[in-house]
Amino acid sequence: MTAVRALLHSHPEHISQADAISRCIDACFNCVETCTACADACLAEKHIEKLISCVRLNLDCASVCTATGHVVTRANKAGHRQLQEAQLTTCIAFCRACAAECARHAATHQHCAVCAEVCNACATACTNLLTSMRMPA
Repeated sequence: MTAVRALLHSHPEHISQADAISRCIDACFNCVETCTACADACLAEKHIEKLISCVRLNLDCASVCTATGHVVTRANKAGHRQLQEAQLTTCIAFCRACAAECARHAATHQHCAVCAEVCNACATACTNLLTSMRMPA
């Protein structure tokens, strides 16, 4: 059990979907680290002009995932469900776009292959949380 999952399960207000929330938080912050590292690796490549869109999407995705991870960590906000759903939807869109861009370079750059996989995993975790929020708890 991750520390976040343990904290959510011990929360005094008994947070519903604690496991889905925890998986989403972990995926978001994993994506932050991976996208940041991928951007740095892209900047070190010889033909950087071919990777400019990738670097930009990596950094944008990392920023959105940071915000999403923080918002979801503070998940127990009565009345803010619609805002949280909007943030998750935005994160899913950025992760999918970054994954698609990195996939274009995956055959040539291993760091892009790894990043595409992590971005897809984050999009899945956010989608799963979004789905569980829309279902009766």
